[in-house]
Amino acid sequence: MPQHLPSLQKLEIIDCQELEASIPKADNISELELKRCDDILVNELPSNLTKVVLCGTRVIESTLEKILFNSDFLEELEVEDFFDPNLQWPSLDMCSCNSLRTLTITGWHSSSLPFALHLFTNLNSLVLYDSPWLESFSERQLPYNLCSLRIERCPKLMASREEWGLFQLNSLKQFSVSNDFEIFESFPEEGLLPSTINALVLTNCSNLRRINYKGLLHLTSLESLYIEDCPSLECLPEEGLPGSLSTLSIHDCPLIKKLYQKEQGERWHTISHIPDVTIS
Repeated sequence: MPQHLPSLQKLEIIDCQELEASIPKADNISELELKRCDDILVNELPSNLTKVVLCGTRVIESTLEKILFNSDFLEELEVEDFFDPNLQWPSLDMCSCNSLRTLTITGWHSSSLPFALHLFTNLNSLVLYDSPWLESFSERQLPYNLCSLRIERCPKLMASREEWGLFQLNSLKQFSVSNDFEIFESFPEEGLLPSTINALVLTNCSNLRRINYKGLLHLTSLESLYIEDCPSLECLPEEGLPGSLSTLSIHDCPLIKKLYQKEQGERWHTISHIPDVTIS
């Protein structure tokens, strides 16, 4: 591998398990992606990194600390497929990457995250996928400036949702949940979400039976409600949906489709006032 590439702006090394080399010296690299290349060496980081993708336990172990402590301009970080639940990073408890805006974590096979999320003071978007071992955010761990939170296939984490202190996040606008919960029949719980939420997304929740009216009552900013593939969902709240709602989209929910079919469903009249309604 060349050792000096002064004009290089994006470097991707993917599925190179036999490669034993250092990443080249390239001061202009802004995007770095290292996936399943266990023996790659990161001795000197480019100073202008804005986006980093790390995939694989050994890559994450050898690189994550360096990235977070030495990338002053890092805005987007993705980490995927970590399988060492016993590894500790005590130094990351003090890491504050103030430039970070978007964090995506996929396949994190440990009960906790290695960093204190509240120290990422400008984090706007947090996405968590396929992390069945992840158990909880401690209260006040989520950054106060968080605008978007998306969680998919993290059942243990979702089971502790009332401990996160979501209601304190006055910047949170979008909340998205996908896939099954354990013993999940009604959502959201009363007082779970902050009143600032303007978009709520629920997908692939096979056990969900009811939308909790009391959990929506204080969501005075809610504009969009999207529900997909929730086959057990029986009906929308009899008391109605928030008056601020302008878009309602429901797909692959057979019981809802029958009850709320446009102009023909038994309960169509309860949602007919919403400007944009799609049910399929």
